[in-house]
Amino acid sequence: MLLKHALKNRIGTDVRLAMILLFAGVTVVGVTPFAVVRALNGEWLAVALDLVLLVVMIGNAAFAWRTGNSNLAGKINAVVVSASCALLGGVLGPAGLFWAYTVILANYMLAPRLLATVCGTLLIIAGLLVAPPDSSLTMAAFAVSATLVMLYAFIFASLTNVQRKLLEGLATRDALTGISNRRCMEMELAEALKGHHARGEPATLAVLDLDHFKLVNDDYGHDAGDRVLMAFTERVQACIRKRDRLYRLGGEEFVLLLPDTDHSGARAALEKVRDAVQCEPLAEGLRVTTSIGAATLEAEDDWPRWLARADSALYQAKDDGRDRVSFDAGSSRPGERRLRLVSGRPLR
Repeated sequence: MLLKHALKNRIGTDVRLAMILLFAGVTVVGVTPFAVVRALNGEWLAVALDLVLLVVMIGNAAFAWRTGNSNLAGKINAVVVSASCALLGGVLGPAGLFWAYTVILANYMLAPRLLATVCGTLLIIAGLLVAPPDSSLTMAAFAVSATLVMLYAFIFASLTNVQRKLLEGLATRDALTGISNRRCMEMELAEALKGHHARGEPATLAVLDLDHFKLVNDDYGHDAGDRVLMAFTERVQACIRKRDRLYRLGGEEFVLLLPDTDHSGARAALEKVRDAVQCEPLAEGLRVTTSIGAATLEAEDDWPRWLARADSALYQAKDDGRDRVSFDAGSSRPGERRLRLVSGRPLR
């Protein structure tokens, strides 16, 4: 049961890994009978090629599963399978090239389009080179049909890549402001944390909340509130560096990641943001202030604890009168505030 759950989680989040596992299984089922028949016929070189292909596919699938590096595994598959198919054509003649169509299609599913195109082109050229002199018409048909298959696969892979990027954008971008959303934040904070811990670099995480934002929606309507949120996002992004990352946590609450920034640098940067927000109206004459809670990275932090400490500091900024920057002293507040970040956000 646990194995089934782990398998479902892994292949559900890594399409390329799922394809590598699928092709490994299909290769075992599809190639093994041919290897047995060729062994019975004494075609030992072809048998050796089949066995090499099986070992590489199975080993590569195990490598991808164990390391999670499905990109490298996909590239290895494309190169090895294409080479095996070309060699098989040299051993068996044109009959050995029947696998070329499947290999060309598989390469575009497993490897980057450039590598898949190079492998497919070399496979077609190799097929033409090993063909007997009296099969020119047959090989011409093979070259044209294989090239068309490669063209169709390239177009399909390109369209799929565009659709995938659009879906990723919808899944990781906030629809109103266009900045990264909470889902993207959780993924990127986890990765950023690993890098900062590994390199020993300082970093600061801040939670920004628009003060009394509920009154804006109540008094001026949600359309005005949306315009304030969009203007706030633009104002903050104009103040920060390119490598800083702004996320919308939800409602009027945002998170700002300041890489390679210690306490004093973060204080200056966040005061600049706070001042920029309140110095001029954000929309329709509405002057809005922001309270900011921040926490510098500590050695024992994981991203939820780091975020909880910044959120705790935000509470302090609210308690001290709003429109100010407050830093966490180094330990998070009671557990219900950390739970709030997971289960919901109360009105402030």
